[in-house]
Amino acid sequence: MNHKAARQLVEDYVNGWRNSDPQKILSTLTPDCVVIESHGPTYHGHAVVQRWIESWFAEGSRVDRWDITGLHCMDDTAVFEWDFLCTVEEKQYQLQGISIVEFEEDKIVALREYRRTEMPFAWSG
Repeated sequence: MNHKAARQLVEDYVNGWRNSDPQKILSTLTPDCVVIESHGPTYHGHAVVQRWIESWFAEGSRVDRWDITGLHCMDDTAVFEWDFLCTVEEKQYQLQGISIVEFEEDKIVALREYRRTEMPFAWSG
């Protein structure tokens, strides 16, 4: 997959979450996709991913910000760094991390998130 197409798929996936648009998110994924969140939940296939997305939004959860701070592409894989802010059950969560994305037939077949456990700070020795 070329860099431009990979970037567009990643941006479409993220924008789907930013805009609370389940169909936009699903349009980036293969029917047999696997999505693994940074805290462990794993979703296999369109039907399960769709139920997860729709239930997350139905509970009033929302993505307040999801900035892509870096994107690196190699063949059929991309890694993107992110800064994420969401509201779940009226509580805000801020996370930084990376996602590893695998592509197949111009869609995302696998996406695995990893998050930083502590916010960066200057080491003072």
